[in-house]
Amino acid sequence: MHRRHQPTNIPTEVIRTLVAIAEVGSFSKAGDRLNLSQPAISAQMKRLQSVVGGAVFSKTAGGGVDFTPLGKLVLAHARRLLQANDQIMAIGGGARDCQPIRLGMSVFFAERFLELLPGEKLPPLYVHCDRSKDLVQGLVDGYFDIIFSLMNPQREANIAFAWNEEVVWVRRADFVLSPGMPLPLVVWPGDYDELAVEAVERAGASYRIAFAAADLRARMAAVAAGFGLMLLPRRLLRPPLIAASDYYLPQPRRTNAGVELRHGFEAEGLDKLVALLRRLAPGPDAIVGPDKPVEPAARSETDEQSKPPSVSKAGHIQYLG
Repeated sequence: MHRRHQPTNIPTEVIRTLVAIAEVGSFSKAGDRLNLSQPAISAQMKRLQSVVGGAVFSKTAGGGVDFTPLGKLVLAHARRLLQANDQIMAIGGGARDCQPIRLGMSVFFAERFLELLPGEKLPPLYVHCDRSKDLVQGLVDGYFDIIFSLMNPQREANIAFAWNEEVVWVRRADFVLSPGMPLPLVVWPGDYDELAVEAVERAGASYRIAFAAADLRARMAAVAAGFGLMLLPRRLLRPPLIAASDYYLPQPRRTNAGVELRHGFEAEGLDKLVALLRRLAPGPDAIVGPDKPVEPAARSETDEQSKPPSVSKAGHIQYLG
């Protein structure tokens, strides 16, 4: 999902849903045709109406939907846009009958996912790596068929499996903070970085954004260079970064991870893909099903404890690793 052009682009899935509603006469029937849930249909149409700047539908006495004058104009353009899309797709000939599974993948575990791919016999895939917040919205909008998200899955019926993902503050071992200075955060809002800002604000502590980047490796390199602190899944922790439990760092709220499917989605080879994604979880004991709530992750007694701060000659607080 290309954010630079996002304000001016309407996903084809939204257009297809609009045309389906016009053809079958209701949101529910359109959902049955497209294998989308009622909330997903409603979310798509709200997004469309926000783009066109007005109401597209008006309710009828029988509980169905009718199009407003604006809606009829939008529908006319939508039909032409959808026709053009289908004509472009037809250029691929036989490839049109082999649509790839659209997988949204968290940037935190993209490298590990790619490491597991060689030798696996999976169905054709289209993989899009992004922030978890955008992945969740993409699933709602019908942009993805399945997502690996780190943002507390909520649609219980659509969860393939879920687990607790332990998240920790990380810093370089010799991180230096001047007394009374705001916490320097390394972030890209939308994943665990959003949890970091939330935790600091909830604690009433002052902070500043010291480094921001979409690339995870760049953020980790910034922390290693001493720019500041960030939140990271504990199992991704690598030297020279260390886990920090210093007294000035507020505890982030619990977060769960999960693999979610688009409502009603089925595809050949989907079970193999889900089995591979299970290997990205911390371990088989951590995984729970959609019928069992995910419990809060316990804080390990072996967590690295920072030594008491010592005051340097320059008057800085030196946090020793």
